[in-house]
Amino acid sequence: MLCLREGIFDETKVMPDYRIFKQNGRVMAVYYALERDGLEQLKKDLDKMSGDKMLYCFTLDPLGLDKEDFAEWNDVSLEPIPQKILDIYEQIYEY
Repeated sequence: MLCLREGIFDETKVMPDYRIFKQNGRVMAVYYALERDGLEQLKKDLDKMSGDKMLYCFTLDPLGLDKEDFAEWNDVSLEPIPQKILDIYEQIYEY
């Protein structure tokens, strides 16, 4: 769904905790895991890439992500998962 929203479809890296997509000079990372163990490797992967970079990161915290945890992430914009997408995931996993 995020790929459709952003118009970025070329999957370039698949890891257990995250995926990275690229298209037309734009890079989108989606971090799926609730544990934050894979964030360090994701940061290393994004640091090697050029372009307009964004990160969508799932969280159960109703206040969202702590932006201080991402202070060292240069040139990466931290994006919230849209509520509509979270609602759909909740419906899927409710059953």
